[in-house]
Amino acid sequence: MKEIRVGIIGAGMISHRHMTIYSNIQRHAEQLGFTAKVVAVSEIDAAKLEAWRQQYGFDAKDCYTDFREMLKRDDLDTVDVCVHNNLHAPVSIAVMKAGFDCYCEKPISSNWHDANMMTEAAKKLGRKFHVQISSIMTPQSRVARDMIARGDLGNLYYVNLHFFSQRRRPGYDLPQFTTDFYTKKVAGHGPLIDLGIYLISQILFVTGVPELKSVSGFATRGLEYDDRLIKDPNGFTVEDFGTGFAKYANGMTFNVLGASAGNYKDYGLTYILGSKGGLEITGTDTTGGKFAAAANANAATLFGGAPELTFFGDQNGRNVTVDLKCHENGNLEELADPSKLLYNDNQVMWLAYKLGILNDETRYNTPEIAKNMLLLTDGLFLSSDLGREVTVDEIKAMSKSMAITDQETPFGTIHYDMEF
Repeated sequence: MKEIRVGIIGAGMISHRHMTIYSNIQRHAEQLGFTAKVVAVSEIDAAKLEAWRQQYGFDAKDCYTDFREMLKRDDLDTVDVCVHNNLHAPVSIAVMKAGFDCYCEKPISSNWHDANMMTEAAKKLGRKFHVQISSIMTPQSRVARDMIARGDLGNLYYVNLHFFSQRRRPGYDLPQFTTDFYTKKVAGHGPLIDLGIYLISQILFVTGVPELKSVSGFATRGLEYDDRLIKDPNGFTVEDFGTGFAKYANGMTFNVLGASAGNYKDYGLTYILGSKGGLEITGTDTTGGKFAAAANANAATLFGGAPELTFFGDQNGRNVTVDLKCHENGNLEELADPSKLLYNDNQVMWLAYKLGILNDETRYNTPEIAKNMLLLTDGLFLSSDLGREVTVDEIKAMSKSMAITDQETPFGTIHYDMEF
């Protein structure tokens, strides 16, 4: 059985979720026909690295404060990037330049410019590259995509996506998260790219990644803040609210609203309207997928409940509402056809792609989906700044890199050469 040897860069919160996934992959190795083993880790914070080493029983020789030293190893098959948003591009490009295929935690980056640079680097360097978007690795998303592709909804004309949290600012309301989540220097932006990578990308995936034409948007840090709770010297500098309206070449319009804090209740509302039918999407996965929960329990979602779909429309002249039972039927489908497991977990898909079990036609092209998601959010932020609607050509021309090219560490400055 093929075992893929993995090196992880970044030993923070998300690395532990990835370790749970690798553990669940090992438990399903017979069913999958392959397995994965993390053999090395890198983390600039020596204390955090030591705690990680002890938790997982690693030898000190396999733990690095400088990831560049880890990349000198000749026994790694792939590298898993678990750093913060504005380090995704420089670190992932460094990984690919060192000769490794790369798996990157979400979001691919905080803006279209850097995401495009990453996908171009993968093409030019001949590396396989994949991004964590667990929301599309569910029966819910697959069923919605297939229904839309078959024409069950007819011509799509409107999508509504709202995800609103009364108080869910990572690092501020949620102290278990690092304050890096609310500084523009490191995070880039707020909820529209944090949770938005799951929710907006899901919409783009199920609708076939249509061609964007224009965006009109508004984004702000709307709530008052208690300065005593701002622990980062860079301050709280990302948005907590954003909304926009996008137009696509296929005639679809897309209304999106995302908030990590606001003076209203928590709620989520996602639906797609077509000339023949509509779909309500509930319980979209926002935490890394089925294998991200210990003992293979169901991973949590933002507003609770398993990922499900409800169809509204016409059947034989009758107006109907149909619960499509995606979760229940998906479990049965996986039992009947184990190959479906390759499409029901993000890291499973990555490893299958890495091994050649899936190819560029049969895998989900997560980097392109993630890049198109950022084209929309970049347009929303740009429109907010300019006070007018912006075209896709303007978005691409005006999107600027937010990548950290000089990273201060306890052992000196890491300079990232973004050329490839």
